[in-house]
Amino acid sequence: MDQLQQLPPGNAPGLPYNSLQTGTVIAFAVTYGICSFFLLLRYIQAVFLVKKFEPDLFILTLSYGAALVYFITMVKLMHHGWGRHLVELNMTDLVEFNKALLPNTLTYLITPGVTKMAILVVLFRINPSIPYRICVCAIGVAILAYTVVLTSITGGPCSPLKEGTLTCLMNVALAHAVLNIVSDLAVAFVPIPTILSLQLSAKQKLTVTCILGLGSGVVVCSIARLPYVRQMAHDDDTTYTEAILGVWSIVEVNLGIICGAAMRLKPLLTRWLPQLGLFSSRTRSNGKSLGSSSMGLRADPRPVQRNYQLHSVQKGSAGPPSTGDNGRIHIYREFDVTTTEHDARSTGPSDSDSIEKVPTRV
Repeated sequence: MDQLQQLPPGNAPGLPYNSLQTGTVIAFAVTYGICSFFLLLRYIQAVFLVKKFEPDLFILTLSYGAALVYFITMVKLMHHGWGRHLVELNMTDLVEFNKALLPNTLTYLITPGVTKMAILVVLFRINPSIPYRICVCAIGVAILAYTVVLTSITGGPCSPLKEGTLTCLMNVALAHAVLNIVSDLAVAFVPIPTILSLQLSAKQKLTVTCILGLGSGVVVCSIARLPYVRQMAHDDDTTYTEAILGVWSIVEVNLGIICGAAMRLKPLLTRWLPQLGLFSSRTRSNGKSLGSSSMGLRADPRPVQRNYQLHSVQKGSAGPPSTGDNGRIHIYREFDVTTTEHDARSTGPSDSDSIEKVPTRV
């Protein structure tokens, strides 16, 4: 009884998982389940509708697999004290904990960067402007650079398998947290000027707002992690604090995948939910159509009315009859014709192919 009273509050020594560890499993199950649903929709769209696998779908699949690996390494850490207070653990637990910490840390350093690359692939296509595309590419290069550098440092000189690397690991974690927040903000805000320049309907604005809201959720998770990263540098109960940090990391990673998958679901929505009209109005930027938008901001055809008169041409009223007319009267009837502007991808006749004069000879 005395030993149980000495344990920090919130622990249940007789149970396989305490409340924090159980909450971590639940957080992953819920968010990863939503990820699976959205990614499944993307594959259904790729196989049955668009008939092709787009580059961002491949990248998102890699990120989806990495998120699962990240959780598996986290479960392994739970068996060696992750999510429990340090006073509960013995030296053997701590040694095994450090061995399992390396793959867990490396996986997390890589996964958010891969997800943001998938999102940038989509954002690159929504605006053909050269300055805009240079900006998107610059963000991608920066994310790739800091991910490679921090991963190399963690797997090399700052490896938890080496002694005396705790301070180095804390510096890497803090640097990654700050760079992660900056890159999340950059990815979230880079398309906003383009979106604001579009003339969108209320439903389209709601759709874009929801997608940007998911992106903002990723930023919130990144910011929420930062205080715990800073706390670990001066915290003696690192095994417990790291678990709180891990919950935010799980939600952040999975929200990013959900956001990346949702950005390209326009063909599926317009096919299965046409009554919503989410992508049905014409969108223009400064009077010019943006063409095929990767976020699904397409245009409706607008009818063009042309008026024609009905008249007849009798013999003698329009010059001498041609040879072989035999005194007949020729009547030409012309009708009102409504033509429709077609999308560039349409296989039907364009406006220039419409027949403006339809004569019939009686």
